[in-house]
Amino acid sequence: RLKQKPLGWYMSKLATVLIVDDNPRCLEFMTLAFAAQGGITVSSEIKPVTALDRIRSEKPDLVVLDVKMPELDGFGVLSLLRGEGNPVPVVMCSGSALQKDIDRAYAGGCSGYVEKPTTLEDYRAMAGTIVDYWSRGELPRH
Repeated sequence: RLKQKPLGWYMSKLATVLIVDDNPRCLEFMTLAFAAQGGITVSSEIKPVTALDRIRSEKPDLVVLDVKMPELDGFGVLSLLRGEGNPVPVVMCSGSALQKDIDRAYAGGCSGYVEKPTTLEDYRAMAGTIVDYWSRGELPRH
């Protein structure tokens, strides 16, 4: 007989989230939204190349990654991570709800894809949904 793990066991596994977005306002809203969930250390990065180094060194439990960024877009960041065998769960966050972008993200190895919210309230709802999803153990562990 298998014992079911208590909800808190899963939640304790989501201790750190790194948010990567080139828009300072989006970074601020997303950071506030995840921090409001409680018990999560949230950090942010505006430069995708720097984010890659931080993901490698800090090993966050989850990365929330913007798709459209200068220098290196979210697809490029995801491709580099997966190409080096980094299994960190990545939720792509984009203003695009185009099916081709969603398909490309999943084909590249993302763990989830969400449309970028527009208000702080919507950011909180999105963060709550991601944390709830994670708490059920549905995202892969690394």
